[in-house]
Amino acid sequence: MTSFIEIPQPSRFRIGELFRDNNFSVPLYQRNYAWQSNEIVDFWDDLLDLVMGKRNSHFFGQIVTYKNDDGNQEIIDGQQRLTTSTIFMAAIRDISQKLYDDNFKGSKDEAELDVGDTLRDIKREVNKSIRGVNGEQSSLTVQQNLKNEKQDLQSFFYDLTHSILTAQSESTNSEPKQNMQHAYRDMTLWINNYLKQYKQLGERITKLQLIFDSFFNNFYIVMISAPSRQDAFTIFETLNSRGKDLMASDIIKNHLLSLMGSDIEEGNEKWNKLTDKLDNNSGRITRFIRTCWASKKRIVPESKLYREVSTEINNLNDAQLLLNDLDKLVDLYTVLEYPTSPKAHYEFFTNNLVTENIDVLSRLNVKLYYPIVMAMYYKNYREDDILKVINKIISVFIRHRTIINDGTNKLETGFSDIAHKIWNLELKSVDDINTELNIKLLPSAEATHASFTVLKKNGGQRGAKKWTLVYLLSELYSVEYEDFEEGSYQKVFNDDDYRLVQISTVSELGEHQDFIGNWIIIEKSLSKVDFKDTDELVQKLSRSGLKGNKQLAQYIGENGWVQEDIDKRQSAFSEDATIIW
Repeated sequence: MTSFIEIPQPSRFRIGELFRDNNFSVPLYQRNYAWQSNEIVDFWDDLLDLVMGKRNSHFFGQIVTYKNDDGNQEIIDGQQRLTTSTIFMAAIRDISQKLYDDNFKGSKDEAELDVGDTLRDIKREVNKSIRGVNGEQSSLTVQQNLKNEKQDLQSFFYDLTHSILTAQSESTNSEPKQNMQHAYRDMTLWINNYLKQYKQLGERITKLQLIFDSFFNNFYIVMISAPSRQDAFTIFETLNSRGKDLMASDIIKNHLLSLMGSDIEEGNEKWNKLTDKLDNNSGRITRFIRTCWASKKRIVPESKLYREVSTEINNLNDAQLLLNDLDKLVDLYTVLEYPTSPKAHYEFFTNNLVTENIDVLSRLNVKLYYPIVMAMYYKNYREDDILKVINKIISVFIRHRTIINDGTNKLETGFSDIAHKIWNLELKSVDDINTELNIKLLPSAEATHASFTVLKKNGGQRGAKKWTLVYLLSELYSVEYEDFEEGSYQKVFNDDDYRLVQISTVSELGEHQDFIGNWIIIEKSLSKVDFKDTDELVQKLSRSGLKGNKQLAQYIGENGWVQEDIDKRQSAFSEDATIIW
């Protein structure tokens, strides 16, 4: 029998009521405070609309909680709004206190004291909302410990919102602490700048009261307090799965942790450990999970990733297994992204040829093959076997994408399907894998040859366009002219000792200028700019250490260089292309 979650009745609160009537806590598994300038600017602009009478009220969003065993509302969704609200109330209270101290403290004038009462009332109302003094629990408790921090995040947040001046100015490398400091400083600056428009003290106090009332009484939040953590997670996922505020990885994290039960802290620690390696970048984490899913299951669009994961991962064992798989593959993924930096990435594989070929693919901006290498690594293939498959993948990509210029959809789906078969042991050897790549994805030699005869490339001095042409030419030079006998990687890619130059750029060549047959690679020490004339071209080519360039120097010196020469050279390259790739 299907069980349905108990849908709680949403409650609508003004900010003042919300904090007065509840104690909130941010659990350790939640991400830290992340609002930065853009979000804080939006917050202030919305508040100003109320202050200036453009609107009567503002819906500040929804929060999802459940009442835990301590009687606190544990925040599943909404900590950014609640943390920002607390910081804002602290800022307006501190401004009120300073105005009072500067203008009324010690005064015995009853008229002045009556005016000062407004400031004291603001301070009193804020303190009743924030709470946390004289042994009373704070209305909002954030994450209470951060590893490698001198002061945990809750202690810092308490100091910041309870007028401990060091928290406002202390230097910290902690990103959530910095975000809290910036929010407090920005809000304080904006309130003060707004008040400075008014010359009279009484006017400033009236406007400060208006700002406070607009926020306290006219900002409202809808709170959904679920009967259990599991129900709260389910509601959170439903509300956010199609939204744009959160990346798929944020929602997937909450889904996995919702299945953990008493193991939630262990699951959170494992999640944090692997996401630290991805710089806690939600977009990067999402791409990593999508790649793993493509390797283990199937390729899905990023927009459907959460729905796919949540459908198939629906119990504790599945959640733990997925976390373990992600943990096993995250180091490899970072190497695939950045093969040579830091040094530990270059040394990840003991066979340098694996790393070098991955680096070449990275320079060509090729990522679609990741699922295959991840599946092979997961199944403990030897590095020599991984190298054989990477070489085949390069051939597939160069023929399919670089030479024939077909789209990437077929490759993305095809690589994922093959990875899935590796993962499930339908393909059991490197020969099986390469045969599948040949049959399913490798374009024919005839199609490759025909496309190469008219292949054009724009080149470029950086990025994938540069490296694609550099790679093609270095491989062609190796076969056609027997250059780079010791391998091209070190000088051509690692040291970047060569540059791309067109042999001729005369307008009469038309589109032939960009034909592969009209391109050379030459040492940067010989050519820092294009050649000014044919004599300089021949001179520099003759001094090159590459045999292919020396042959060209002799030929061009004797015969010149016209369109037919480009076609002839390109035809020879076309024969080589089907041998190389």
